[in-house]
Amino acid sequence: MLEILFLVRFVRYLSRLAKQKGRSGGWAGLGVAFWIGGEVTGLVVGEVADAGAGAYLMALVFAALGATVAYFIVKSLRPFSETPALEGALPEGALAPQGPPDLTNPYAPPRAQ
Repeated sequence: MLEILFLVRFVRYLSRLAKQKGRSGGWAGLGVAFWIGGEVTGLVVGEVADAGAGAYLMALVFAALGATVAYFIVKSLRPFSETPALEGALPEGALAPQGPPDLTNPYAPPRAQ
């Protein structure tokens, strides 16, 4: 139960942190994914190590590591206003229409005018 309460608060915090940077609140899903993924990975590692009841403790440690990684990923996001625009990324005329294709050759690329 405490895990669920922590996870709800943690997800809300990550969402608020992402929104402050002008990003979507969906980045909070990274926290859930890394928490559950870390918990499952820790459980598997604990079972392979034949830790018995310690497998649950190992699952919690791995879940905390996953949550920490998710926190640092969201914290390191650039603000949306600082992200480079895609304008100018393609050369001029790269997507300009080239005219109708050569109808006699079905494998020919579009012709340049």
